[in-house]
Amino acid sequence: MPLQKLLYLQVLYALMGIGYNVVSSYQVSSGGQQLSSTDPLTGGLVMLCYGLFLIPGFLRSLKLYRLLMIIAIVGIGYGGVVKHIINFFQDLTLYSSTVAWAFALGINLFGLVLNVMAAAGLYRTEK
Repeated sequence: MPLQKLLYLQVLYALMGIGYNVVSSYQVSSGGQQLSSTDPLTGGLVMLCYGLFLIPGFLRSLKLYRLLMIIAIVGIGYGGVVKHIINFFQDLTLYSSTVAWAFALGINLFGLVLNVMAAAGLYRTEK
């Protein structure tokens, strides 16, 4: 996959994560339950920071980009994937619905796959 396409997919992942947290924040402000176990403000800020991790990729600073993707793998792998799977078996009431849980897990699995591809260098640079 071309690096540019990978980066755009990663931006899409960040936007989906931010959007999920915006909807969750709206739910809370409307008197409802947040969508997931993640605090919406914290989740949104994490996704914003992740978006900043992509800048070295766009600037073709590929060693730094790959290092930052390793950090993202650890954070998203635990906080965004493992944590949601554990919560499914321990306390699904942390989510507003099973669908909200599935979206949280699905968005983060999508990002995790992209980050593994980036960290492993599974992309082509255009010349």
